[in-house]
Amino acid sequence: MKTSFLFFLISLVAIQAVAQRVNRFKDSQTIDAYFRLKPDHNHPLILAHRGGPGPTDTENSIPTFDKTANALPDAIIEMDVRMTRDSGYVLLHDSTLDRESDAKGPVAEWTLGDLKKVSLKTLSGALTTQSIPTFTEILNWNKNRYMLALDVKPGTDPLRVMKEVEKHKALHSVFVICYSVTEAQRVRERYPTLWLAVGVNSMDDLDRFESMPLAKFGRLIALTPQKLQPASFYERLHRLNIPCSVGTYGTGQLDEKTMSEAAPGYRELVDRGGDIITTDRPLAVAALF
Repeated sequence: MKTSFLFFLISLVAIQAVAQRVNRFKDSQTIDAYFRLKPDHNHPLILAHRGGPGPTDTENSIPTFDKTANALPDAIIEMDVRMTRDSGYVLLHDSTLDRESDAKGPVAEWTLGDLKKVSLKTLSGALTTQSIPTFTEILNWNKNRYMLALDVKPGTDPLRVMKEVEKHKALHSVFVICYSVTEAQRVRERYPTLWLAVGVNSMDDLDRFESMPLAKFGRLIALTPQKLQPASFYERLHRLNIPCSVGTYGTGQLDEKTMSEAAPGYRELVDRGGDIITTDRPLAVAALF
């Protein structure tokens, strides 16, 4: 009897802990505090690229998001949003189905219903029973518990995607990665409190960027080059209250090296001025800080 009661109490506490995380990002004050620049600058935010899958995981999938979020509840979960032929939204990185699933052809030529019959592959190429998630399923899964980075792929209108976000009252648990300043300005005009991410790729780029109205409004994340820039580059962005994201994934980058080889590089990135590390191995990188 005592054992059963103890199990009940533990279960109740666990359920309450999960419930408390629902609607964690409930308003603009909460998300603003999450991205606010830290004076000590010792603990970067970790952005899990495509959700942070390992070789036996699927990318852009709820099981992988769960795995990362359970281990790193403060991490940013990045995902790729694409539009289907019938104007639905699914998560898939590539423009075609070939690499990530057991189907072939452009995502844009498939209906949402037909895509739900497609099975995902792991990073190592093994077929799974997992179906391609819809964007609606992701919003229902998240319930404003974790921060989501929406890489709205070319050919998919971010304003239309944001209507789905609005429908789920999730405006304060997402930010949108924009492919140009023009696109970012267009989204900003419709959603003035939404956080946006936009590329700032060089000192010359920064010179132009600083004079733009978009840069002075705030609620921006700078997507900075993978090659580290001079400290002054990050300092100028910080003076605008703009956090700097640096990617470490891809051929020849830190994520491709062993952790013992790469660890000094991750630390240098943060020391130089990086605030967000976009990585394929979020758990291992987070453990450095």
